[in-house]
Amino acid sequence: MLSGNAPVAFVRAFGAGSGLKLENGDGARIAEFGLKASAKFTRAAIEICGDGTATAAAGSGAAAASAPAAGAPTGGAGQPFRDCETCPEMVPLPAGGFMMGSSAKEVKQLKYVQAALPRHEVTIGYPFAIGRFEVTVEEFDAFTKETGVPVGGKCGIRTMESGPQAFKYSGTLVPGGDKSPAAPYVIVIADGSYAQPGLAVTARQPAGCVSRNEIKQYLAWLSLKSGRHYRLPSEAEWEYAYRAGTDTINFWGDDFRKTCDYANFADRKSGYQAAPAASCAEKIHPGWTAEVGSYKPNPWGLYDMAGNAQEAVEDCLHESYEGAPTDGSPWTKKDCVVFVARGGDYELTQFSMRASERLLFGYVPEASDGMWTAEEGSDERFNALGFRVAVSLDDTSWDKDAR
Repeated sequence: MLSGNAPVAFVRAFGAGSGLKLENGDGARIAEFGLKASAKFTRAAIEICGDGTATAAAGSGAAAASAPAAGAPTGGAGQPFRDCETCPEMVPLPAGGFMMGSSAKEVKQLKYVQAALPRHEVTIGYPFAIGRFEVTVEEFDAFTKETGVPVGGKCGIRTMESGPQAFKYSGTLVPGGDKSPAAPYVIVIADGSYAQPGLAVTARQPAGCVSRNEIKQYLAWLSLKSGRHYRLPSEAEWEYAYRAGTDTINFWGDDFRKTCDYANFADRKSGYQAAPAASCAEKIHPGWTAEVGSYKPNPWGLYDMAGNAQEAVEDCLHESYEGAPTDGSPWTKKDCVVFVARGGDYELTQFSMRASERLLFGYVPEASDGMWTAEEGSDERFNALGFRVAVSLDDTSWDKDAR
């Protein structure tokens, strides 16, 4: 069991000086250690929890096989396609239903899943396609070169914690960008972008340091080129795609020891402070984000749904699923400045790789570090946050009026 005192309503990294204890499902202590990072940089996607203490348990039983969900689609994913040479590769998904949110097993084992409750049935009655991979640097670069749209600006940089690049970065610091409570783990530069995300990046890594407004511009460009309405997936569509017909904690099953085969996260050899909580060590060690497709896909052939980069979705943040849509549409609200992100990233624990894990990104006034304002909610950037795209395939979807 992984436990530590968490700030009220939010937890990403435990507070400075917090103690962590790692136990197996039988209560036997495996490790006990302290963490140095602060939880106050909420610009990064932050795990949402209830009041009090955050706890997580890996369990000690035998590995559970990935099981089909009740009401899941009987058909599999379709043949991948591209709408243009530089467009993302898309995977058509069938209409169907699934149970969204944390299962009773997660509630029992992990304790801090209030934001993913109540579990509820969602019916997606229309076919849609979703990106086979996260949008890459190369794909986003095609957009900027063709349109000449200026991109980039202030961006939060999650630095590495070990190796020759530990706590190093490129870019120009904003005033106070290395003085926040999250420094030196997260610093803020003035000139971050998909091409300059503070750390070395290749053409095939996810495009990070892109703001929500820049994502929307990219989607408008894709829509114009393709004649389709490209968009972000809704949170429900994203989880439906992640689960791919399964109903287990992770799409590969309930065994966290297999996480290293499917996700880029803070594994035992990663060098990140969350590493001692991991149940395995990855075969590759990319340092931060990996090139897309470096790990095994889910049953529908989608890569990096767990880990690598956090992924923006269309929805605004709501602190539970009470009143959430059940038809696959996004849950939005007026003047939204805090949005949902999904999938976890390379420096988070194995528990953040789950199907139901919810993260946030945006301006949180009660946790502001002075780097951003409410007016910049859609202009914030973080190098660990990327996105994948979606497109509806008929005229019955929630976005039919925009097509």
